[in-house]
Amino acid sequence: MLWNSIYELDLCLGLLLLIFFGLFSLRNGHVALNHIRFLCQCWLLMITPLEVQDYALCLLTIVLLQSFHSFEALLFLLLGYVGQLYMLHSCNLVSFYVCLEAQTLCVVVLCGLLARGASTSFSVEAALKFLLLSAMVSGMALFWFSAMYQRTGSLEMIGQETFWILLVMLFKLGVAPMHLWSVDLYGSIPKSLLLYLSTAPKLSLFTFWASSWHHDYSVGVFILFSMLIGSIGAYGQPALRSLFAYSTINEIGLLLLAVETAGFHTLYQHLSIYIITQLLLWNLTDKRLFLICAVSLAGLPPFAGFFGKAWIFWHAMSVQAFSLLAAALLCTVLSLVYYLRVIRLFWVTPVHTAATFIGSQNQTTLTSACAITLVFTPVMLIKPFIV
Repeated sequence: MLWNSIYELDLCLGLLLLIFFGLFSLRNGHVALNHIRFLCQCWLLMITPLEVQDYALCLLTIVLLQSFHSFEALLFLLLGYVGQLYMLHSCNLVSFYVCLEAQTLCVVVLCGLLARGASTSFSVEAALKFLLLSAMVSGMALFWFSAMYQRTGSLEMIGQETFWILLVMLFKLGVAPMHLWSVDLYGSIPKSLLLYLSTAPKLSLFTFWASSWHHDYSVGVFILFSMLIGSIGAYGQPALRSLFAYSTINEIGLLLLAVETAGFHTLYQHLSIYIITQLLLWNLTDKRLFLICAVSLAGLPPFAGFFGKAWIFWHAMSVQAFSLLAAALLCTVLSLVYYLRVIRLFWVTPVHTAATFIGSQNQTTLTSACAITLVFTPVMLIKPFIV
């Protein structure tokens, strides 16, 4: 208990010092934003517990910090990280609720802070939709938590009904049919925030699901809805952002299928491939690298996405979940059409329509590392299929 108190005190004092240092330094012009970003990254490494899932979230946040270019955005990103970090170790309903709402608050504020130009009104509108829907779901969950405490006198997760926790988590993940807020946000927010929204919250929620919380409910209906809506809804989308929003919904359905049939080892494997693909997708220094993203997301060999999906399908067949397996295979075939459309758009078309652009050195390094990972990861993932 004493160690936990000292750790939390160090975390709060470090965050406060970063806030004061950043405000005074930027106001007086003595320190550049890059130096403050470096201090934020050092602070993340110092306060993160020595556990694998915590360091995975820490490293992801360090990478995401490179995409934000204002002190306010860095600050809210750190606050969101604190909420995600504590949610991984939540042991009762109060800590779970507070940490989850801290993440929601940071996303909503960042939507307003980073909105620029003609898309400002659309970004704020999408953020307000997300805020209102999230407030409704969270309010219902809070009412249920209060009723459960009045009935049992306990707020511990163990031995309690977990339906509302499951519902709130599915909403925050953007699972169909509770997915409309994610489509609106994908189409209006900046790429840096889109990258954050599609990676860090999903890693924290699935890790909490795997490590701190268990339930007795089947999510088969949500899996079917997510895969069908994600694969069919992408047809006819005029913008690539909307297309990849529905692609994300389809991927969430596959991740839930891994939870339902394969277990958390396979979940982490496919979730890692998904996060690496998202890092490459929204940090491209060459638009023709969309080819690697599209082929990996489509589940075509020889990239890592094929083996991640194959491992999930193999486990679904092993536990005789044939209905879910058939739906997953059908949706994978359906999604091939719009992924091939992306490949044609950014590879087959002439060079002047698929132009390249110059990114920063960090951005180029990140995209190169992600592309190499997606290409060479199958060397490790192929082993279970050649025993």
